[in-house]
Amino acid sequence: MATSESLASHGWWEHYKETVNSDPEMTVRGHDKFDENFYVEIGDERFLIEMDGGRVEEIVPNPGLNQEWAFGVEGDRSAWEEFVQEVPPAFNHEIIASNYRSTVRDEDGHLRVTGSNRAMFQNLRPFQRALDLMRTTQNT
Repeated sequence: MATSESLASHGWWEHYKETVNSDPEMTVRGHDKFDENFYVEIGDERFLIEMDGGRVEEIVPNPGLNQEWAFGVEGDRSAWEEFVQEVPPAFNHEIIASNYRSTVRDEDGHLRVTGSNRAMFQNLRPFQRALDLMRTTQNT
């Protein structure tokens, strides 16, 4: 069952924030130390996800120069719509596989990670969990 809100609408992001902040996994295995802000770019829309202790503090649409982030994920709307499906297609089911298809194989229709690789890999598990919770948001 999909959420009644469309992907990346204000209501959808509010549901996402609640989903992340109530997720027990975000408080285990060090996920509660996840403080790196990241952005999600869906087509021509960018959303800054401000994290504090594994919790979403705020989601800022179209962040400006005063906001900071360590890394981000970019993709066209169709790639994101595939990513958030309950059972996504191969290579759009997780960020590393999708990024590989975009950056190494130069294929269209996949997500791409940008920014500090170091910060992203230091926070890979909670970052992946935060992205996976986009799928939970979409399908509950």
